[in-house]
Amino acid sequence: MTTTFDIIICGAGPAGSTCALALEASGLRVALIDKQGFPRDKICGDAVAPYVPNVLNTIHPKHKAAFEQFKEKETVRTLRIVAPNQKKIDLNFPKKGVISMRMHLDHFLFEQAKKIPTVTTFTGKAVSDVQVTAKKASVTLKDGAILEGKIIVGCDGAQGVVAKQLTENKIDLKHHSAAVRVYYKNVKGIPNQTFELHYLEDVMPGYFWMFPLPNGFVNVGLGMVSQAIRAKKINLRKELIRIIEETPYLKERFEGAEQVDSPKGFGLPLGSRKVKISGDRFMLCGDAASLIDPLSGEGIGQAMISGRYAGWQAKKCFEQQDFSATTMKAYDKMVYDKLWKEHRMHYFTQRAIANRPWLINGFANLALKNAFVMRLFQRAFW
Repeated sequence: MTTTFDIIICGAGPAGSTCALALEASGLRVALIDKQGFPRDKICGDAVAPYVPNVLNTIHPKHKAAFEQFKEKETVRTLRIVAPNQKKIDLNFPKKGVISMRMHLDHFLFEQAKKIPTVTTFTGKAVSDVQVTAKKASVTLKDGAILEGKIIVGCDGAQGVVAKQLTENKIDLKHHSAAVRVYYKNVKGIPNQTFELHYLEDVMPGYFWMFPLPNGFVNVGLGMVSQAIRAKKINLRKELIRIIEETPYLKERFEGAEQVDSPKGFGLPLGSRKVKISGDRFMLCGDAASLIDPLSGEGIGQAMISGRYAGWQAKKCFEQQDFSATTMKAYDKMVYDKLWKEHRMHYFTQRAIANRPWLINGFANLALKNAFVMRLFQRAFW
């Protein structure tokens, strides 16, 4: 059976749902597909950048208002950097960010998109094939259903079907990270409205994190550049548990804490290189477009920015009745004008400190004494 839409969005996470929201006033018929049902978990650090409410506000103020009423989030205003010498640098920021389990955040955004009358949702429906021709785009689901439209938006993640079938993008280990995440409850010494990055000498280039969540939960994780993981033959899951159990100052904080689940891994395609993110009748967003921040590993905000831009570009394509790769280049420009400069700066910062614990120690010592160095820290990490 074939069903016709105007735009088909593959993946209903933050990128896909935001894309659907950006199309709300267009009158275009949108198919929003996800291989899982909601609510569902997504392995992630769960950090949501301070600019996310503004992204929603630029689509419509009601979406920002809904996000502010969304309760399953913990406000953070301070980033604590712990250097290898255990010196603590607290970076206080004028705008608050939040930490929210993806099970809750993605469900919230999906429900916002689902309210739009012109959006039809397909959950628990995996995509098996995508095709573009001169006249149409089509998506085949694993149950045999076929959806046809004018544009496909690939928001289906780093290993998504859309990017695999419509581009020749490949993983580059120099521009890719891997991470593991585990939830704990009742970890000691969690500072108020503060999330933490710990640089440990024996796991560089990488960092250990603790991000507070509502109801005493903490997102605990370890991330590292994939090239280093391969070279050092590191098992991130085992290394994460070793850090918790054997690092003296961290071990004390986890005594009596409850491990809620098992460590789970995920890949992070970094935004430190440009890849193909559009073409005839398609655009890629979020992880599918390799838009993860190379220094912090944050990707939810980038996914929502790119989803918004894809929705806006899709509307322009219909206004012009032009779905060519040339016209889609306007989407690339919006994305990279917004994100590229910062991503490159963060990439070079990450490379500079990668295997130099002494450099982080030196900056930490200086930052505690010098306001200018403290501002440099703040600019680098937020």
